[in-house]
Amino acid sequence: MLIIVVLQLVSMKMLVVLETYSYQTELTRIQWAAFCLGWFGMRPALFEMLPNQALPFAHLLWKGISRMAAGVILLYASMAVEQNADLEKIFIPQLLLLAGLSLILHFGILNLSAAVWRRLGVNVSELFRSPYKSKSLKEFWGKRWNIAFSEMTTRIAFRPLKSLVGKEKALIASFLLSGVLHEIAISFPVNAGFGLPMIYFAIHALAMYLESHAALVQQITQHRWWSHVWVVSLLVIPMPLLFHHEFMQQVLFPLRNFILQMITLA
Repeated sequence: MLIIVVLQLVSMKMLVVLETYSYQTELTRIQWAAFCLGWFGMRPALFEMLPNQALPFAHLLWKGISRMAAGVILLYASMAVEQNADLEKIFIPQLLLLAGLSLILHFGILNLSAAVWRRLGVNVSELFRSPYKSKSLKEFWGKRWNIAFSEMTTRIAFRPLKSLVGKEKALIASFLLSGVLHEIAISFPVNAGFGLPMIYFAIHALAMYLESHAALVQQITQHRWWSHVWVVSLLVIPMPLLFHHEFMQQVLFPLRNFILQMITLA
């Protein structure tokens, strides 16, 4: 799975660089290697000035360390409640595990990486920006969750298709592309669950369509509290489709056990 994800990441970065520089790169080899292999973001122009004068980074360093610590606690909590068959049936240990891994990777390691690059003068920023504040799926996917992936799909899918088929169809195509990429990363490594991640992103494409066209849904997304309920429900309830049973059992639970074992040995 790791090899597949790395290949996907490098391929996407190559496409973004070609789109940004029109087949004539402005990056040196060292800058290209730093952007391609050392950062998950999709804005190569940020690395044009590497190395440069240090930028403020302490806040990202603190965020990274504190989030990783919180993530480890959730991994232990996941293991503790895993023994409860009733909780396992309703996906509680799995949610704790996913939240813990997300805190460690998305909000921990990536923030530490951002702190390092800012120390070297690269003006990168957080790729996951307070997603809990989202009041709509449009805000969640477009402005707060995995900004790098959003920028990539915008450049190579949404923007080119928008002029050909219109905004709405381009948006649906972008989500279906996300479904395909997640199928490759999640279902293919375990040879099971094919189609489930695609359904997850299809649900979100439909929900985002309703956010723009259904009066009731628009009222919900404008409400102070119900807007958050709308977003969280659509993210969490169909989550077993995205991270299906086989992937959890063959990849994520072993990964959790490995992380906790390494912490114990340390």
